[in-house]
Amino acid sequence: MNSPYVTGHWKPLVAGRALPADLADHASPRRPAGVAGALLNRMFVYASPAQALALQPYVSSEHGGFVLHGARGGVATDRPVLIDPAAYEKHVATPDAPFLLPTGGGLLSIGLPELLDDQLAAGAIAAITPTKFIAAGDTESLKAAARQVAQLGRQDVLLLAPLDISLVGRAHIDEVIAILADAGCPVALVLGRRFGSLAQTADRVVPYIRHLRLLAATVDLMPLRTDLTAFDLVAHGAFAGALRGGGPVRRTADASPDVLVPEFMAWWKASELVDLFGARENLAPRCPCVVCDDQRLTRLVRAHHAEEAMCHAVATWGSYAGDMLGQQTMRGRAEYWRNLCRNAVGYHAMFTQHLRRVRPLVPHKSIHAWATLPPWT
Repeated sequence: MNSPYVTGHWKPLVAGRALPADLADHASPRRPAGVAGALLNRMFVYASPAQALALQPYVSSEHGGFVLHGARGGVATDRPVLIDPAAYEKHVATPDAPFLLPTGGGLLSIGLPELLDDQLAAGAIAAITPTKFIAAGDTESLKAAARQVAQLGRQDVLLLAPLDISLVGRAHIDEVIAILADAGCPVALVLGRRFGSLAQTADRVVPYIRHLRLLAATVDLMPLRTDLTAFDLVAHGAFAGALRGGGPVRRTADASPDVLVPEFMAWWKASELVDLFGARENLAPRCPCVVCDDQRLTRLVRAHHAEEAMCHAVATWGSYAGDMLGQQTMRGRAEYWRNLCRNAVGYHAMFTQHLRRVRPLVPHKSIHAWATLPPWT
């Protein structure tokens, strides 16, 4: 897909929906209408209610918040909160049933409006739809979800769009943008059922990044449950984002925690990090975050260190979020983010040399792409 920015003017790529002129020089993305406007310029932590209790001291009241998975009843935090029903984890949408709604067993039917109201009653600042997973190619189910939400005419709802990653590929991106633009409300984007990572599409990462940036600049978008993809989208037009508190979701017998290594801008298994530095532990990175207090990351090696590793990650990327959101323009945000990624590419080369490795340390393809792609493409 061609860049939407052409010779100083935004090129309309979707009928009836032109990209705003000179977005790169704006101080901020568009403010969503309704109560979702309070979410503008925030980077949320995606976590369980139990994790939120441990993480709260490291989540900024100014530019942070929580998206809680599996929350029931009231929410005990003074940070802004959203609740993800996560229906997409176990259920696949159809055009007739894009949302997970209770069926039978009661005198009073519980529909979509009532489920949304329950989230608000539990303390959520806005409600998120219980959308089922939108499978590859199934734009009809996405249309059905968008149509039903538009018919509600509410100003306190985010349409959750849990998309198979292929739906932001070349074959579908224009249609997906048009559908989401017609929903008439902000969109909470989840990529895949569980992972929210571009790592699963390494061979096509550059076009997906470009298409996601276009989506973020075209609709009122909030990526949820992602890895660092949320940073790239908030740097290119998304009004907010939500990162997981921990590392990648993966099945492994290794019980050591996932540790965010700032130098690499990536999560590593603690056991792999210890193996990397081996007898040269003096080269292992020290972390200046408030959790680590200049200790080495290789200390976080046991299963019982998982909570500390998660707090370290949130404290670390939370400081990056504050710096990025504090830039004077969207262009400044994009350049700040690209510089973080460029530094990570450089650190891979530096540690390869210092550790005298035969096989070089290679950054994730998404990090390399974020480091090299010009902003606004």
